[in-house]
Amino acid sequence: MKHGAVFAITGVLAGSLVPFQRVSPLVGTTLAGVAQHAAPPAPPGPPDPQPAAPYTYQGTVHSVQAKTGTLELITGVGHALRLVQMRVPIGLQVAGTAGGASLGVRGVKPGDVVRVLCHRAGGSLVADKVEKLKPTP
Repeated sequence: MKHGAVFAITGVLAGSLVPFQRVSPLVGTTLAGVAQHAAPPAPPGPPDPQPAAPYTYQGTVHSVQAKTGTLELITGVGHALRLVQMRVPIGLQVAGTAGGASLGVRGVKPGDVVRVLCHRAGGSLVADKVEKLKPTP
């Protein structure tokens, strides 16, 4: 009987009903129920989108493209310099300018020292806040 039970389990999992002739109908029904419940659960759905991680860059403005709304910033990482390009949305306030705040990338020019808070969207950096800093002597 033990030998038949092993064949019955193998037959249920493989989809063959031939080994059930050696096992009582009660055992075959129970094993078939176990095999139905042994199916793997459905994979979970996609995870909830998480907010984009914020990035902070501080450096010198290398170039400003007002038409495309892009800003290139030179930053220092250890002994290396990096050129970081980001999009600046139209109407973003630039803090720290003379007269309060100005609109968009027109508030900064090459050579200005800025701090930019941004996030990744669509494979590129997008500025959330631009703050013009006073250069240190």
